Amino acid sequence: MGFIDSLTGTTLILVICGLLFIEELGVPLPFAPGDLVLVIGGVAIASGRVNPILIVTFALVACTVGAALGREITALLGWERLMKLVRPLHAEKPLERTAELIRRGGWRTVFTARLIPGLRIYTSQMAGITGVPRSTFLAGLIPSVIVYVGIFLGLGAAFGRPVLAVIHQSQHNVTVIVLAVVLMVPAMLGLRVVIRRTLEGLAMGGWTGPFRLRLDPLHLTVLPLCLGINVAGHAIAVALKLPLFLDSAGTILGGVMAGPWVGGSVGVLSNLLISNTFDPIAASYAIVSFALGFTAGLSRYLGWQARPSRWVLLGIVAVMLSALLSTPINFAVSGGQSGVGFGDSIYASLTPRLPRAIAAFLGEIAVDFPDKLISVGIALVIARAWYRDPADGVAGVIDLDLKEPFTFVFRSPQWVRRTLAGILCFAFVWLIVPGLLLLGYLVELSRRVGEGNAQLPRWDRRWPKIKDGFAVASLFAIWSLPGIVVAVIGGILVDPTIEVGLGRVSGSVGDVLSAIGNIWLFLVLVIQVPVWAQYLQGGFRAALSIPAIVARLRFNLSLTVVVAALTVILLVIGAVGVIGIIIGAAVTLTYMSYVWAHLAGKYARLTEPV
Repeated sequence: MGFIDSLTGTTLILVICGLLFIEELGVPLPFAPGDLVLVIGGVAIASGRVNPILIVTFALVACTVGAALGREITALLGWERLMKLVRPLHAEKPLERTAELIRRGGWRTVFTARLIPGLRIYTSQMAGITGVPRSTFLAGLIPSVIVYVGIFLGLGAAFGRPVLAVIHQSQHNVTVIVLAVVLMVPAMLGLRVVIRRTLEGLAMGGWTGPFRLRLDPLHLTVLPLCLGINVAGHAIAVALKLPLFLDSAGTILGGVMAGPWVGGSVGVLSNLLISNTFDPIAASYAIVSFALGFTAGLSRYLGWQARPSRWVLLGIVAVMLSALLSTPINFAVSGGQSGVGFGDSIYASLTPRLPRAIAAFLGEIAVDFPDKLISVGIALVIARAWYRDPADGVAGVIDLDLKEPFTFVFRSPQWVRRTLAGILCFAFVWLIVPGLLLLGYLVELSRRVGEGNAQLPRWDRRWPKIKDGFAVASLFAIWSLPGIVVAVIGGILVDPTIEVGLGRVSGSVGDVLSAIGNIWLFLVLVIQVPVWAQYLQGGFRAALSIPAIVARLRFNLSLTVVVAALTVILLVIGAVGVIGIIIGAAVTLTYMSYVWAHLAGKYARLTEPV
């Protein structure tokens, strides 16, 4: 496709739109896929070689008209004739999958399916085959085309200027431009193939998608083992000043043993535990740990843990993922440094000769390369001893639909008014009574979900709700009190004035007590949902019953860990609203509270004693 990059003006627009039109008709163009063609158009916009209004307009028309004609053509063919045509192209499975999606809904399905990689063209064909009305098809087609064209032209335009600036610094060498395009095209085509095959492999391995949680009832020792490996490994690295992190072997083990969400949750909780003990900035990298655990969980469905030859591949993926995500965080918390002397020395030596972002990335990857390979090796050696095929039937497996907690609000009657009431309570939470009222409302919401009625309740019976809110707040204060007391005593002992009177031992004892207090508060976070579930079932006394709480934990520890991690994630997402104004925080936190209450109600229902 290098010749496209040499075109300009109207000629380039016509070539791009012609290729888009042909592909939308249903003619495979493996050498010039539509998304890559649009990216090149975006680069042309960034370089000023085409009129942006013209290329956007013509691209929208080409995609819309081509898709509409593709629907009409396939409508004339019929299902059997279409199968005969696509069988040599090995496209039967995507067509059947798209047909199933089309049959489930109207224009929303058309819109969604056309934005799924690999289904865009097939959606138009299946709309004709399945007899979707033209008005319904166009209602989904037009907005999907706008989104599709906007995304890929925008990507090309956004990243085109930096790329062109580098090229112009190379003395405007045309050969460099052509070579860059020639190398980019096969790389993107290869990436498309890898992604498609990976998704097919995940589906064959039993993965049902990112929003469908399949939680295995792991042995109670496995998840504490994962947390212990992370904490102990990082403590050793810090104490011995090793040029490594050693904080992700347990995260990878959790993902390989129990799937993506458990692995990601172990990573988040590990970072919180480490941050509350001996490395305060560890919490900033929780997103990195979540991504590592989630990726390791996906490899489980691909069977990589059973094949030593794939261990290196998982290690390389972990290295690149960690380096890419950690580098911007390094700039945010420590000016680009990774916190490991070896990597920081590389960063310092390369900064005068390279852009800071590249120097920081190379410094990070120098540490991540041995660290993640060692972590993957440790995790997979342990995992092979417990290996179990995720596709096999396992008693006690829980399937949890993660989309439901995020969407039930909008299916509830009068959801706008009931959400606004929650926002007002959050805005005036400092008056205490509105906060207790909101807590009681969340209790009633969880009860309804546990009973199978997943809708926002009415804001009536306010006094019982306030009593429930006061009871729940008191419960968590009671559970947290030992940790707070121990942490406060530790803080007093490490005070320099106290240490002078009692000697150096007081400082060491204070550090230990502070760590114990923080660990206790971390455990309260983990058991927060079981305590809530106990209150829903039996009231205040039941929520203080340690045997009952342990029974809920043992029912499915993976479920408890995932919900605990989601509690933290929802809190962070909700707090993002503070970027706008305080009202923004009240809106997002209220919505995330409803989501959490739904999850808690579902948890209570799933772990209910028989």
